[in-house]
Amino acid sequence: MGFLRKLLVIGIIAAVLLALAAFDYIRAQDTQIELVSISPENVTADPNQPVIITLKVTKHGQLAAGDVVSALVKGQGSLSGDKVKVAEDGTVTFKYYPYSYIPGVFEESDVTIEFRNISDSVFIAIQKKVPVTFHVSKPDSANGGMNMGDLFGD
Repeated sequence: MGFLRKLLVIGIIAAVLLALAAFDYIRAQDTQIELVSISPENVTADPNQPVIITLKVTKHGQLAAGDVVSALVKGQGSLSGDKVKVAEDGTVTFKYYPYSYIPGVFEESDVTIEFRNISDSVFIAIQKKVPVTFHVSKPDSANGGMNMGDLFGD
C-alpha cells in the first residue's frame, strides 16, 4: 500500500511539472523576434569595427517593452552584453565584435547569434530560440587582420 501511494505522489508531481513546462512552452511560442537591421551590412573580421544588430520584439501581437532579450554567439566573436532590455518602441540593440582575421586559424565564416526573450518563462526556463546568421568576411589587407607572425614573431 505504501509503495502505491509513493508512486501516486511521484506521478502527480511529474504531471504538475509537465503541465508547468507545457504552459511555458506555449507562452514562448507567442513571442516574435525579428531582425530589423545589421549595420554595417558587410561584416568584416575586425574587432575594431563593431556590428550593431537591431531586433523588434513582440508578444501576443504587442510590443514587448520592458522584456529582457538574451543573446548567445555560436561561433567566433563576442557581444558587448548578453542581456538587453527591450525599449519602449519594441526594439533591442546588441553590439557584436567580430573576431580578428588570422589566416589558417580564424578565417571567413558564417556566425550565428541565438536570441531569446528570457522574460517569457514563468515556471521553467523554456524560451523560443531565434537565430540570426550573417557572413564575416576577410578584411582588406590595408585594414589589417593578423597573421601567425603577429602572434609568434618571425
